[in-house]
Amino acid sequence: MTFNDCMITVSWELLTKELENIPIEIKLHLTSIINVLQTSDKQLTSEKWINASITRLEACLDRTWEVLNSGSWKDVPIEYRYCYSLCVIVKAVLLELQCKINVESYADKEKKKTALKNIINQIDRGILLGAPLSSMPNLLTANATKLNNYCAEESNAINMEDISIDHEGTTNYLISNCPERYFEKPSMQTFYNKIFKPKLPAVLTGCINHWKALTLWKNPNYLNKIAGSRTVPIEIGSRYTEEDWTQHLVNFSEFLQKHVIENNSEVGYLAQHQLFEQIPELKEDFEVPEYCCFTDSKEKDAESSEVDINAWFGPANTVSPLHFDPKNNLLSQVFGYKRVILYSPAETDNLYPYDTRLLNNTAQVDPVRPDYDKWPNFREARGMTFYLKPGEMLYIPPKWWHHVTALTPSFSISFWWNY
Repeated sequence: MTFNDCMITVSWELLTKELENIPIEIKLHLTSIINVLQTSDKQLTSEKWINASITRLEACLDRTWEVLNSGSWKDVPIEYRYCYSLCVIVKAVLLELQCKINVESYADKEKKKTALKNIINQIDRGILLGAPLSSMPNLLTANATKLNNYCAEESNAINMEDISIDHEGTTNYLISNCPERYFEKPSMQTFYNKIFKPKLPAVLTGCINHWKALTLWKNPNYLNKIAGSRTVPIEIGSRYTEEDWTQHLVNFSEFLQKHVIENNSEVGYLAQHQLFEQIPELKEDFEVPEYCCFTDSKEKDAESSEVDINAWFGPANTVSPLHFDPKNNLLSQVFGYKRVILYSPAETDNLYPYDTRLLNNTAQVDPVRPDYDKWPNFREARGMTFYLKPGEMLYIPPKWWHHVTALTPSFSISFWWNY
């Protein structure tokens, strides 16, 4: 057996060059393991050497994990994120070699599939916690896609055609209190003059009907095929301001079955996740709206022109508490129905923001069930309510407060950009 028999593909020459970008304490361990993977066929069949190397790599990952979690994420040294990516890809190679030895002739498909799912899980952790390598930015995503495609071919189909969207109970009140803020396929000039420049919320209709996502993503088999074996971060609990709220890394197929398809008392929400960077093949099903090109900045540099794309996928009754974001936002509804309540920045004093650093963009008041004894000034707040339907986009200006509730199972994409 040679490494060429493996499903994971790596350029060892480029990977070796990447070792120059990581701390020496990890570099020494990785170098010795990579040298063997490059040059020795004999040790690649030695279960003892493979197991010992995996143990060394797990120690390196534990050390890197400590640094990644020692403070604010934005302050983590980039070399340790590179380090995590490198350790993960080398460990994935070793796990596949281990699988080839333990699963005789790769004949046992179930054992092979279980082993490959474990490898995909390792790679996804590298994508989520590591950083793209400068010489091979797609190394982890490409290998995760390749392995997931194999697992998808062997997976059982989910026995339903579309995710059930029962909105009969919501249709009686799906009426906005701002009908004048609806625009049917607005031109770029109309969007700029009546929406973007005055910084006023608006619902845009008829703009994304051509997206393949509107029909494809309602099919759980399609989502399961593309992402079923992948590991994603989900929020567990009613909302992030409550004590019962927590986060977990879970298998996407498990999340789909347990939290979206089945009725579960425990709400699980794939929220504000850059899913399309992790699984780029989903990008083929939608486009970044042209409206995101507008800016108020006279000097439009590369950083300010970037559009952050996030996925919001979950069952009915997911809630994003009243909060604001610093960027422009086009919240685009792929399927399902959402209610969005908005307040302008001028209403801030009536909304009682938290005075803690982590929650200073979040209001203490719940606009759906307000406690006027506790928050008396909220009586003076004047807001807008919109009901987002499939195929509609809501423009949320920077620093506008918004409270979002999913009325049905729902998939939304947010496009954030600087102004």
